[in-house]
Amino acid sequence: MHDFPEIEFALPGAVTGQTAHGVLSEDEWGRYALLKGVRPSDSAADPFRQALAAFGNLEGELASAGMDFSHVVRTWLYADRILDWYADLNRARDAFYRERGVYGRYIPASTGIGWSGGGPARIVMGAFAAQAKTPGGVTVEALPSPLQCPALEYGSSFSRAAEVRTPGWRRVIVSGTASIAPGSHDVAHVDDVVRQVDCAMSAVAAIYASRGLSWKDVTGALVYLKDASFLPAWEGWLDAHPDYPSAHARAIVADVCRPEWLFEIESDATQWT
Repeated sequence: MHDFPEIEFALPGAVTGQTAHGVLSEDEWGRYALLKGVRPSDSAADPFRQALAAFGNLEGELASAGMDFSHVVRTWLYADRILDWYADLNRARDAFYRERGVYGRYIPASTGIGWSGGGPARIVMGAFAAQAKTPGGVTVEALPSPLQCPALEYGSSFSRAAEVRTPGWRRVIVSGTASIAPGSHDVAHVDDVVRQVDCAMSAVAAIYASRGLSWKDVTGALVYLKDASFLPAWEGWLDAHPDYPSAHARAIVADVCRPEWLFEIESDATQWT
């Protein structure tokens, strides 16, 4: 899947099959799908319609696995030149979510990043979905961020984090997180990448701490840097926090959805019971 970043996200259970763009797995409590690289059917359409179509194709692929959009826990939205049309991307997601009744139930966690693998489409999507085998076998709950306001307050339809629970394990999935001033919608520490890294990482740590987790529980992460020259800021943070698992410290260069943001991270942590 050359046009989708190699995200670090482990599927629970054992692999049971594949779809056109994904892998299926299951354990004793649920069935799971990880989709990557879902595109619109018509890459010549305007970006808004491409985004709507990609959401529809994502839903169609879930249907081929016996799931629907109500099973989606988190999404990845990689938009070519995202800063040129982020408002239209949000508008397309809002329209799709209204049609599917998403606002009346759990709103998926998400990452929205400016990245292109060089293909003609303006957007490529991914998703993680979970379906309980029996009632209550797998539950999903949206989690607030103790240090950041809900994304819905500034027009972005995603949950800051989610917790997936089964009788055997639980996973806290943190959406793409950047530097936001507490109690505000504003970018914190404009032009200061070192402080932006620290602000974003503090927000992720606070989410984990609210659920009794810490850096030692991290099982996957991906860092997005607006410019390769910002890598030393991330490496400096890692040096100052040796308890963070270096295996989950990979970074790629990509645009974040506001021009002032220089750093973003998505992360998940798992605890077995």
